[in-house]
Amino acid sequence: MHREYNATVTTGKPRVAYRETITRKAEFNYTHKKQTGGAGQYGRVGGYMEPVSDTDFVFENKVVGGKIPTQYISACEKGFQLSLAKGPKMEFPVTGIKVVINDGASHSVDSSEMAFQAAARGAFLEGYAKAKSVIHEPIMKVVVETPTEFQGPVMGLLNQRRGIIIGSQDEGTISVVESQVPLAEMFGFSTVLRSSTQGKAQFTMEFFMYKQVPQSIAEELVENAEKEKKGAA
Repeated sequence: MHREYNATVTTGKPRVAYRETITRKAEFNYTHKKQTGGAGQYGRVGGYMEPVSDTDFVFENKVVGGKIPTQYISACEKGFQLSLAKGPKMEFPVTGIKVVINDGASHSVDSSEMAFQAAARGAFLEGYAKAKSVIHEPIMKVVVETPTEFQGPVMGLLNQRRGIIIGSQDEGTISVVESQVPLAEMFGFSTVLRSSTQGKAQFTMEFFMYKQVPQSIAEELVENAEKEKKGAA
């Protein structure tokens, strides 16, 4: 773009699609109360959140006795859903979470859909802070085809990138190495692979799963995010 169209561009490393999730059950009981002359806003939402696998978000209504009027339940669900777009920890999307509401309170005049949406967002933040959140990163399935003589160096390159070797097999003079490597470590891999194998190796890469990042990497991500915020400010 810069060379061909003389456009001003800011370059940098591609961004990895990290995710946030929780690791334990946590309760919440949040009251949203606002009085600004005339009709105010009031809504209380109680319940708990817990980790869930194989899905991004599950919402369950266990409120009985009309503590939260039926017409406001969908507003509660929407409030929780909106909170998932940017996690409180690192502003990454939140996945793998089940929210159950089983208590609440309303006001005959001051309650509204907006009030219960706000109450749900507050309840989410309250529960999330206690639910021991972690960061997940995309893990890629990486298959390298290399002349057998370079099998050792190729495995070394994958190990350096926090890769886990799943297996290898020889097909004549070619060795096929299968591994799982974090996407964050794969940038620039093709250049390094070529130079280490005299340009004779090639690889394929596809998404495999999300997995919790090691503590040291998580701390680094938090540190970088804080620097970015300060830079933006």
